[in-house]
Amino acid sequence: MLKRVSKILNFTYIISSREKGNEVFKINAKIILVIIILIAVVAGCFFVLGKEEESLEKEEIVNTNIEKSKEIPNLSEVEEQALEYQETENEGFERQGEIAYNGSSKIPNVSVGEYRGLTYYSQVDSRWKNVLYTSTGDYSQTIGSSGCGPTSAAMVVSSIKGDISPVTMSNLYVDYGFRSTNNGTYWSAFKWTADVFDITYQETNNLETAINLVNSNYYVIAGCAEGLFTYGGHFILIVDVNNNNTETKSDDILEIYDPYLYNNKFNVSSRKGKVEVLGNSVFVTFENFKKYANYTRFFCFENVRSDVTQKADNIVIDTDSSKVETNYTAIVVAKSGLNYRTGAGIDYKKLGAYACGTAITIYAESNGWGKTADGWISLSYVQKNEISENANTEVVKHTNYTAKVTPKIGLNYRLGAGINYRKLGAYKYGTIVTIYEESNEWGKTADGWISLDYVQKENNVESNTRKLGGLCTLYSNSNLTGIEYIYKAYTTVTVLEHVSENVDKVEVPKTGRIAYINTNNYI
Repeated sequence: MLKRVSKILNFTYIISSREKGNEVFKINAKIILVIIILIAVVAGCFFVLGKEEESLEKEEIVNTNIEKSKEIPNLSEVEEQALEYQETENEGFERQGEIAYNGSSKIPNVSVGEYRGLTYYSQVDSRWKNVLYTSTGDYSQTIGSSGCGPTSAAMVVSSIKGDISPVTMSNLYVDYGFRSTNNGTYWSAFKWTADVFDITYQETNNLETAINLVNSNYYVIAGCAEGLFTYGGHFILIVDVNNNNTETKSDDILEIYDPYLYNNKFNVSSRKGKVEVLGNSVFVTFENFKKYANYTRFFCFENVRSDVTQKADNIVIDTDSSKVETNYTAIVVAKSGLNYRTGAGIDYKKLGAYACGTAITIYAESNGWGKTADGWISLSYVQKNEISENANTEVVKHTNYTAKVTPKIGLNYRLGAGINYRKLGAYKYGTIVTIYEESNEWGKTADGWISLDYVQKENNVESNTRKLGGLCTLYSNSNLTGIEYIYKAYTTVTVLEHVSENVDKVEVPKTGRIAYINTNNYI
């Protein structure tokens, strides 16, 4: 710029020298020079302002309307055990989170989408479960494996302010320092979230205080250690308390949104009978939550809206001994459709209805009523599908071998072992995949389930090495008793002996320890 001005001055001097007798020309040259300089200055100002406006636009995060999660996925206990542990009680961990909070003086400009009431998101929703949630570039750290914190926070903000996706919330937590290296989300992220979205906020370690706040129209994120909701550490969201017209708090029933909810999650022996699942809501009594959830801290957000979505009432946890676990499909035959309700009887609240001809899965029966994924229905108005009753009853076999995809057009991999499960993707012809499990002539790979009819097994000896699928306990005795040894997820073990169908004798190469393991703990 200075060089250009210098040239202009020199040019003006030359002209003025040649026209010494012409004073008018001198004056005009000076005026032209001033105008040129002013134009340059103004143009420079606009250039700088334009850059500043551009940078401000880049800071703004805009959310379009995000559909709520509707599908409850078919996952396994082993997959749940492989989730990243969410740290809950480490002083150093909390302190690092506070450093992140105190250092985040820069507040992002986030525009939420349309407000549509109480919102459920699943961290394993196919739209974002494989999206990275990592501060270190670790490709195993995704929203599906580690994102219960930002997913719970996205539910809170969407239910109070307006739509924001788990992807956006995850990116915010990474960008502003609330994603730890390998222990999930810093606690202080929730306080920061309340500040960013202008939501009244409290924290407490006391369950009764938290429940009283839920009764005062707060949504409460609960941090839980190993227990009813998790095999490691996990964040869940308490959205409502049903008092059932009683004065005893032990009779209260909590309605919970679990971001890592999957079909039959609560049908394992350690959880069975302690909760009731209807749609994407998990209902648990105050006493069972207090006894089994292993809660550690509560992060409470006030909802000041008056147009909150109506939540279910008259919920009961069905502990009736007549309740029988089942797993078969049935067709609705009532011409006018069939209501599904919050409990097994017509006195319970209606939640919705199935159209005639709808195929549904019955997970339990009690007194002539059947439990579906959405609620309870009268079995008098459905026709049982006898063909499906014994489907998928084959025991899953743990394997570890490689195979080659043989169809020229490729091979789909799916969410479960069968063509009725949703397609997740496809392997190209010739792809070599590792088969970790077999069930009903289907094999499980790292990406999903494939039909074994369309692969050629490689000529390899089945490996005697395995990896642990989650925080795992090994035992000194073959009946899984005695001294307990705790190992982290993905620890490699060598199988020395198959003691029984469910127990292996293994060696941990890294430590040299020999112990016994339940085979369900392998990836």
